[in-house]
Amino acid sequence: MQPNGRLIVSGRAGSGKTFAIARSVEGLKALFLAPTHQAKVVLERELAGTPHRVMTIHSAIGWKKGYDKDTLGVVQGYRPVEEANRGKPAEKGSTNNPFGNVDLVIVDELSMVGTFLFKAVEEYAGEFDLPVVYSGDRLQLPPVEDEEVINHQGFTTIVLDESVRFPKNSSIFELGEKLRDSIENRPDEPLECIIGKGDIEVVSSREWTDRATKDYASGSSMLVVTSENKRQQKLRALIRGGEGEQLRSGDIVMSKKTDDSFRNGDTFKVSKVAWSTRTLPDVPRCLSEHGELVVNGYSLSFEDHSAPAFIFQYDGQGEKLEHRIKHLYHKGKLNHAQASGILDWVEQINSFELAAFATVHKSQGRSVDTVYIDTQSVLKKPQWLSMEHHKRLLYTAITRARKRVVFEWKEGLCEYAAEPEAPLAA
Repeated sequence: MQPNGRLIVSGRAGSGKTFAIARSVEGLKALFLAPTHQAKVVLERELAGTPHRVMTIHSAIGWKKGYDKDTLGVVQGYRPVEEANRGKPAEKGSTNNPFGNVDLVIVDELSMVGTFLFKAVEEYAGEFDLPVVYSGDRLQLPPVEDEEVINHQGFTTIVLDESVRFPKNSSIFELGEKLRDSIENRPDEPLECIIGKGDIEVVSSREWTDRATKDYASGSSMLVVTSENKRQQKLRALIRGGEGEQLRSGDIVMSKKTDDSFRNGDTFKVSKVAWSTRTLPDVPRCLSEHGELVVNGYSLSFEDHSAPAFIFQYDGQGEKLEHRIKHLYHKGKLNHAQASGILDWVEQINSFELAAFATVHKSQGRSVDTVYIDTQSVLKKPQWLSMEHHKRLLYTAITRARKRVVFEWKEGLCEYAAEPEAPLAA
């Protein structure tokens, strides 16, 4: 590729995109970038033993955030390119500037890269005259609360048609191909009824729940996906025995934030949950008459991880506290420095979610053995989605599975496997 050249390498999940790209850049030093820490871990595993460097986009660009002076809303930013490209060549190639000593940039999971991250990558690559390869499945879902950007740039595109993960007789592969064809050629047509066959199963509601419950209890490689958080909450309570959101010993959880002890997307097994509090001293009296902000929650200990964590007592507690801080700021009772400092402290409180449950959007970049798809919210079209994006929702959901997809039967949406025809009597 020429300096400042751009290329998209697209292909379905399991098509060997990373392997093909790594082979094609042998002899070069590439900077592989991922939009999430979880995707970065996958890349590190696939590129082990190579000279290439793997980072999140956020780390590579020096991502930072601040708070708007009017609304206190989060404002994203990153290290100025001029800052990174200033100084001696040795400094340009330092760990603080990963773009300075590589031959090209490769961005993985392109469907998850929104406007902000795309702009930052392009600015850095342009400053250092680097070619960029964007890799991923362009038919997966676009970023949440953002828009597709890379697919609309007119970059040259190479499509990998073969599947390394699935054999040609795989029902998951077959359904994925049908969805891809429909998305590209008949985007406004509704989904056809899915028939259980091979590695796609359609089972009764009772069996779906029982199997998901058993797999969850045994710690199997599995994922229950829905299209919305409310359905997630209901299914978490159902499959975990009615305890719902409260974490307990034995749960396998995934970090939702990154700090010195935890990385967004890393999984941990909870060994102990205990009631606890966290205190911020010396806060203005308008926030607490005692001059300290006390937050109720739980301390978590983990197997095979020495650092403890602290989480809020209940979901929405952090958002409620942030709303209160913003209200006091708008009333003039907190200045910007005070409000920003308290919001930063709140943001440092850990957050985890059950690793076996996710919305389809949040499942992107993951792969597990078995995916349990919530027919009611994924196969049945959500009202807010177009026909095309409904197909992309289902396509993204089924391609998380390495071995098996399980649907809950619902007439007209998915049907049991057809019974084999009885042999004719002699």
